[in-house]
Amino acid sequence: MAHPDHDFPFPFFGAGEASYYMWAEVHVRFARQPSTSQRAVIVDTVPVPLRGALDWCEGRQLMVASGLFLHGTVVRSYPVAPGESDRIGDDGWLYAAPSRIAALNADIERWLLRIHRECPILAAYRAEDPDSGGTRLSDWHDWSLARLPGLLPELEPLLDQASHATSMAQGIMAMARRAGSLPRLGVFAGDVISWGDEPA
Repeated sequence: MAHPDHDFPFPFFGAGEASYYMWAEVHVRFARQPSTSQRAVIVDTVPVPLRGALDWCEGRQLMVASGLFLHGTVVRSYPVAPGESDRIGDDGWLYAAPSRIAALNADIERWLLRIHRECPILAAYRAEDPDSGGTRLSDWHDWSLARLPGLLPELEPLLDQASHATSMAQGIMAMARRAGSLPRLGVFAGDVISWGDEPA
């Protein structure tokens, strides 16, 4: 279904119904540095399963992540739908019921929209987890890819650094590569066309 631009207030690369193996991680780059009070709201409203790690860099880049036992935290954080149950996989790991994972994904989107009202988000990014089957990418992700040319002046300088911001920029470029978007990015494409598809 097509959505008008105003349905998506900022690019969210990796938006959709994500599945997870052991962990989850979300990166947020704000349009400006949040104030102290805004940071407090942003941190206080992080979805519970993503409170295992929190790291600010460059003043306006945030990474939040779960610990290695994401599914256990998801089971404790969200109710299960009638008729569903959690399971133990062949690998011995606990896997939360699909309704619980859907609740986490919805919670992440609500959180991003909430903090965007607090301090404008330039872009958000969630890598696909190939060990769990990846993400059923949504229209929001597709819309975000179309906005990538306008973000390149901001993302390109991050590529030469060694931070969570760099991981986000590399991941976004890898998503664009897989989607076939890089050839349309003009001169910038020469800087990224040879990259591998990890970590996205």
